[in-house]
Amino acid sequence: MATKILMDVEEYLRTSFEGADCEFLDGEVVERNMGELPHSTVQTDLCLLLLQLTAKLGIQVKLEIRIQINPRRFRVADIAVWRAGNIGARIPTVPPFLVVEILSSEDRMVRMQSKVQEYLSLGVEYVWLIDPEERRALVYSQQAPGGRLAEVLTTENPRIEIPLASVLPT
Repeated sequence: MATKILMDVEEYLRTSFEGADCEFLDGEVVERNMGELPHSTVQTDLCLLLLQLTAKLGIQVKLEIRIQINPRRFRVADIAVWRAGNIGARIPTVPPFLVVEILSSEDRMVRMQSKVQEYLSLGVEYVWLIDPEERRALVYSQQAPGGRLAEVLTTENPRIEIPLASVLPT
């Protein structure tokens, strides 16, 4: 059983963690599963595809970034995408329009549901939840908060369409 690490928000924001960044949930530092090759492959390939769209669509793409859900909750997104403009200085002060979460082998879809719902409650318009092992993705949105299976990862305003198969490891 993992030891719980308790700290205040200011200490969390000043702390660099060994390995993957940790989330902060109501005073508790929560480790995230380290990405393995399938996770890393999807994250890298998807990020590269999104980065190719930055100038054309006026978006900014960030990896492994802390997103404040409320004063005592910070989640760390695998990939987050904002429309062009000022998003803040240290921690973004506006929600991204797209968050991508990629499951590692130890992650479970059911455990990710609360994280997805927190993003949507914050105002994130789209959440892509990708499972490299199952070769599936769910796309959540403000219009479809329960998610839907998708073979093409999509958003509107700006319009993004990325076939799931193009980012899955072969």
